[in-house]
Amino acid sequence: MLAAMKTWVTLLLLLTSCLSAQLAPKPSPLIANVNGRKTISLNGVWHFVVDQYDVGTVTYDGKLNERSFFRNDKPKTKADLVEYDFDRSPLLKVPGDWNTQRPELFFYEGTVWYEKSFSYHKQAGTRVFLHFGAANYLLRVGVNGNVICEHEGGFTSFNCE
Repeated sequence: MLAAMKTWVTLLLLLTSCLSAQLAPKPSPLIANVNGRKTISLNGVWHFVVDQYDVGTVTYDGKLNERSFFRNDKPKTKADLVEYDFDRSPLLKVPGDWNTQRPELFFYEGTVWYEKSFSYHKQAGTRVFLHFGAANYLLRVGVNGNVICEHEGGFTSFNCE
């Protein structure tokens, strides 16, 4: 949950047009009057990794990948193999779609991981929500290595607590 956020937050989003059998917790009911609340915009550039074979979520035999991209692993030694690097990955604008921002992704339908790190200090006695204006089609949201919610649907708003 967002209530246990560290000072530095890594937010990972898994966007896919494919369905998966691994389900995450359901999102909170939609909050009202988002524009009237104190907010921090996460719009802007995000790092992304195309996951054409869904190796960031499940293993070749369909089991949940313990080294999921949600962990945002970094090699600890030269022998460690981490096949992605969000710190060096290309950028996409959010909000926005990948198809019109990158010619090589114009016809791509599949999984793309988005990553953004930001600093946040939770105030005592408050609740914190991540609100999404829209996503298409399946979105899983991870904060600091933990999946916190999932949303399925085309271009509908939702939030996670």
